[in-house]
Amino acid sequence: MTLISFASTQIEPLLTHNSTDKNFDLSIYEKNLRERTSLTVPLEKALDILKQLSQFELGRFLLANKGLNGYWTSYTIIHGPKKTSLTPLEKWLLNKAPSVKATQARFQIFQQQLQNYLKSESKVASIPCGLMDELLGLDYSNTKDIRITGIDLDEKSLQLAKENATKYKIDNIELTKKNAWNLGVTEEYDIITSNGLNIYEPSNEKVILLYKEFYKALKPNGILVTSFLTPPPTLSKQSPWENYSTEDALKQKVIFSDIIQATWQVFRTEAETREQLKIAGFTVIDVICDDQGIFPTVVAQKITRDSFKKGDL
Repeated sequence: MTLISFASTQIEPLLTHNSTDKNFDLSIYEKNLRERTSLTVPLEKALDILKQLSQFELGRFLLANKGLNGYWTSYTIIHGPKKTSLTPLEKWLLNKAPSVKATQARFQIFQQQLQNYLKSESKVASIPCGLMDELLGLDYSNTKDIRITGIDLDEKSLQLAKENATKYKIDNIELTKKNAWNLGVTEEYDIITSNGLNIYEPSNEKVILLYKEFYKALKPNGILVTSFLTPPPTLSKQSPWENYSTEDALKQKVIFSDIIQATWQVFRTEAETREQLKIAGFTVIDVICDDQGIFPTVVAQKITRDSFKKGDL
């Protein structure tokens, strides 16, 4: 296992978007919180944090959607931490929440791995693509004839990805609305990058089917760069989490579990992830951890019998 820590990235300002909280009603969330039978902290403290969440747009989006779309993922990873006019809770969320810090580090690790495997004439796909910052922000100066495909079910993310590609001055890009579990292609891509789907999917069988679809879509020797969330110490004595503040982890649990009830909190161990990829046909090349051990990156390869016959390895 490789351990890497990264500094913040340097990318252009975020695109505009339409507000999603015009009809936000705090009382609904207060009622839901009061009806909870078990809370990590006393009710009044949880209600105070809820009120603070309602004071900034990212917080309101999380409350309303229990997760992030492409726009807010890009904001959380890249653009939000650069802002100076933040409420105290949003500043904490973007700069100190352990899982958010791990997500930001994962983004940097993905970019480094993708850069390492990028070659001229590569066909690269991002599934789901979101705003495609991970691919659009790579250095293509030493390559030629790269073809980029973005696949997502969210039409808004596809539109923003198109605008983002214009900002990066990249035009060799194809954007497609598809279900990741039904890509409909065989041996199409040299590299697939995929983050986010498995942390929303509790079914191990469905995650394996997703990996099988990626395997099918990759050319022989193709590379998959993906990730997984590890279980926190509150859920497992074997949790790999480290280098984090217990106070910050507790505050994060209040926000994401008690208040937001986030839908992306599906945790898996490295052993489970390795086994799922193995069942799908992949060979795991490396597992790279952020410095907290929360959001590891996996690099897996489609090694086939034909690869050995041709002496490609």
